[in-house]
Amino acid sequence: MDFKNIQTFIKVAELKSFSSAASELGYSQSAVSTQISNLEKELGHLLFDRIGHKIALTANGIIFLQYTQNIQLLTEDLNSQLNGGTDDIAGTIRIAMADSICTSIFPNILIDFQKHYSKVKIVIQTGVTSELFTLLTQNEVDMICTLDFKKQRPDFVILKESAVNTNFYISSNHPLAGKVNVNISDIKQYPIYLTEENISYRKNLDDIIAEHNEFIIPTYEIGNVQVIKELILNSFGIGFIPEFVVKKELTQKSILPISNPNFPISIWRQLICHKGKALTPAMNALINFIDI
Repeated sequence: MDFKNIQTFIKVAELKSFSSAASELGYSQSAVSTQISNLEKELGHLLFDRIGHKIALTANGIIFLQYTQNIQLLTEDLNSQLNGGTDDIAGTIRIAMADSICTSIFPNILIDFQKHYSKVKIVIQTGVTSELFTLLTQNEVDMICTLDFKKQRPDFVILKESAVNTNFYISSNHPLAGKVNVNISDIKQYPIYLTEENISYRKNLDDIIAEHNEFIIPTYEIGNVQVIKELILNSFGIGFIPEFVVKKELTQKSILPISNPNFPISIWRQLICHKGKALTPAMNALINFIDI
């Protein structure tokens, strides 16, 4: 199997376009089409559906992409090992994660990681859990970091995981500060800041409130938990977010959790890769840096 054809296939799959791949690789479009056709003949399976002017990976194409990207990564790492050894780790890592993890935990991880592995490029995407798993299943990312109910699937490998509390938080000068057994009707007297409805812990919150024949209409629905934290600090509003987002403020006692027997709600942070993913030295290095 010609490695140049494999590289062309990967580029077409990434760009979802024969013409764009040809332009980037410096080939004619007909040459790219021929390379892909040769691969399909050799494999005995179509790799792309060609509908009108659009292309999409077939089921077999998705499987082939996973294996070919692993081949490409291992080849890059072999070259790195031969040319520089383990102290010269390089490569690209594609990781997708929940927005709250990206904005609260990952900045410090990235700063420390870059000091040790300056030749590693990291590409980050954010999204809700369903989007993250789609990216992982289609091999569009190498690993994902989720914030949701605990997930277990035979085709995934849990690299790291930990339980996380989510709760209602208020500023230390809020009228409810220090009050014991704050109920939902108390909370509803103040502005409420929540994440979008499709965020995992938001769904769990809505279910618990409904069990008590109550409902909450948020004043603001905001995807960025850092914005919610700032609103909590600078108003009499109440926000429902993960504990790790306000870890420093809880230590400083500038933000406090409400007191209610139904909270906090426990969810999970999980670092996950596909079972078929070949972990490169760069990926293993990042995994070791991610403390969740």
